[in-house]
Formats: sequence, structure tokens, C-alpha cells
Amino acid sequence: MKPAFDIIKELPKVDLHRHLDGSLRVRSILEIANQQQYTLPSADVKELEKYVTVAPDCRSLGDFLKAFETFYPILMNPSAMERIAFEASEDAFQDNVKYCEFRFAPVLQAKGDFSMQEILQGVLKGLEKAHTEYDIINPLILCCYRSESPASSLETVKLALENRKSVVGIDLAGDEEHYSAKDHLEAFQLAKENDLPITIHAGEAGTVHNIREAVELLHASRIGHGIHIIDDKDLYDYFKKNQIPLEMCLTSNIQTTVVPDLATHPFRSCYHDGLKVTINTDDPGVSSITLSDELHLLTRQYDLTIDDIKKIISNGIDASFTTEERKAILKKKFFN
Repeated sequence: MKPAFDIIKELPKVDLHRHLDGSLRVRSILEIANQQQYTLPSADVKELEKYVTVAPDCRSLGDFLKAFETFYPILMNPSAMERIAFEASEDAFQDNVKYCEFRFAPVLQAKGDFSMQEILQGVLKGLEKAHTEYDIINPLILCCYRSESPASSLETVKLALENRKSVVGIDLAGDEEHYSAKDHLEAFQLAKENDLPITIHAGEAGTVHNIREAVELLHASRIGHGIHIIDDKDLYDYFKKNQIPLEMCLTSNIQTTVVPDLATHPFRSCYHDGLKVTINTDDPGVSSITLSDELHLLTRQYDLTIDDIKKIISNGIDASFTTEERKAILKKKFFN
């Protein structure tokens, strides 16, 4: 019988929570930096890897974020983002991820010489090129950012609406401990009025209050991470009854220390209790993981079976920001 990892690797998969700016190849970071004449800590790929990825046993939010700080300046360029979007899609395809919703915050990439629109067009070119060359559906979610201005969030939603063919949703990311989601209410009201699906990072480093706020105030139909859902029984029961999807990301939650270890991660209880749980990579480049790695963790850490893995993949299809017709096609393609 094949090892569990090999079976999982061969399964068609769905990733709903994958950040483009956390999905870079180390060699690409070096090559893009050279093109931009940007100085990195090392010009050697192996040495540079120590700066732009974290070790598997990383247990420090500071170390995790420092990896991003090393390369983030090179992302403020449309051609760089085009390459990154293409390669991130290619990497997902090589892991047999057939449907992947990528996300990024154009407001962060537009802090250099280019506008949010110019950055977005670069990303869309890269995604479209990969979709043409590979058997992958790779739509985009645009992130608003808590620490940025409400005006930038409004602009982000308008950009999403102008590009509805490729942009399937809107997100709110960033520091949920110190910045209120309420400041961005106007942007998310606009998204709601135009039937643009909403997912929000909530209950990761912040409290369960942030999850309630995301659903009740900002109209979120999915929650990114949501690990503190277990801290409010009424809200937990509401999520269970209404099958509101949770985009859980195991390895990054450990590496950023929002949970101490896999044994205490709420995934197990949420899954076995019937909540709509999905498993995703978050920042696969920085974390040095694939979606197959994350799903394999479930068989090793929680004794889940391949049928359980298929159920979680099916949850991902159900929770995806796509049409019911496409969901039916994906399920038939994946499981028949």
C-alpha cells in the first residue's frame, strides 16, 4: 500500500488561504532583487534561504515576520508580482492543487513607484498565464489592511469590483489586536451591496470578539484562521449550525505562536464536531511547506484517514468563492 503522503500528494486539492507575498521561491527572490539592484543579506541561494524562510521548529512571531521584511521591498513592482503570481500558481499545480484562491494586499505593494491598479494588473497577468499553461483554477482575493487607511480599503474594494472576472472576494488582514475592523466598515458595506464575497482574518492573534465582529458587522461568509472560535460557545454553535467555513492553517499558527503546538490546536475538536473546516497553507514559501504536507499532518497528528482528508478537500470546494456550477464540476472531477 502506498504511504499516506503519496496518496495525499496524488489527490486533487483546494487551497483557500494562500498569500502571494508568502509564496516566493528563494531563487526568485535573489533574481528579482538583482534585477532591481536591491541588496539582500546574501547573494547565495542556500544562505539566503536562512533569511527568507523559517525553520520547521520556528516558534517566534518575530522570526516569522522578519523573513517577510527581508524581501518585501522587491514586491513593489508589477513585473515582480507578475512573476510571483505565475510561479506561485505553478508551485500549487505541482502539488496537485487544482483550485487555489490566492490573496494579497495591493495597498502594501503600492508603497513604491506604482499604483494599486498597476500592481494588480501585474498579478492578474501572472495568474492568467499560469491558468493558461496549467490545469489550475487560480482566482484572486484582494486584502484590505487593518493598519492602513479606510480610504485604501474602499479603493481596494472598488478595484475588486472592476476586476470581477478574476477577483472573487475581499479580505481584511493585518494586526487585529491593535486595529479595529470597524474603521473599514464602509469598504465592506460596498462589497456586501455588490455581492462580493467576504472573508476576514479573525480570531488568529486576536480574540473571539474579532470573529463575531467579522460576521455580524463586516458580513464575512468565511473566516481566516478563526482558532479562537472555541472561546465562545454561542458563536461556535452558530458557526456549526450555519456551516460557516474556517480557513485553518496549522503550521503557520504554530510558527507564529498563536497556539503552542498541534496537540492544542482547535482543529481536531472543530472537525470532529462537524464545523466546516478547511486546511490551507497560508504562507507556503516562508513556512517551507506544501498543502500535501499540511494534510499529511492530519494523518500523523490527529489519526485522520484518507476519507477524512477527502472530506476536508470537499469542504474546501463547498467554501470556495466560485459558482455552484463550478463546485459541482470540481466535485465530480475530484471524487468520481
